Amino acid sequence: MSAPTKQLFRLLDSTERIRLKKMLISEIKIIQENPIILYQVPFELQKNPSRTWKEVFMDSWQYVTHQKGRISETVIWVFHNRVLINNIPIELVKNDLEKLLNTAIEKTNRRINLRTQPAT
Repeated sequence: MSAPTKQLFRLLDSTERIRLKKMLISEIKIIQENPIILYQVPFELQKNPSRTWKEVFMDSWQYVTHQKGRISETVIWVFHNRVLINNIPIELVKNDLEKLLNTAIEKTNRRINLRTQPAT
């Protein structure tokens, strides 16, 4: 018989560190709604994230964009190894969008890593 332990462990894969690979420039779509010009921009991740990672990422994106004005109205999807961001205002330049996305990805990775730590 195994002896009881004083620690609890959550069963999640701690190797799930996702990174942004690239922006898929050839697949950017321009959407004109009234006088507003919006973009739909896809990004590629280095690997397919798990369902848990995707759920945490969606929360992280909302947190990161909450104080950013019109960017907070974006819609984001994660499917396979792709992230699609819709309703991006024209004022947001490529580097700023990549920084926001990288911030959300790193925040997600940290939160997932915390979930794999022993519970006390």
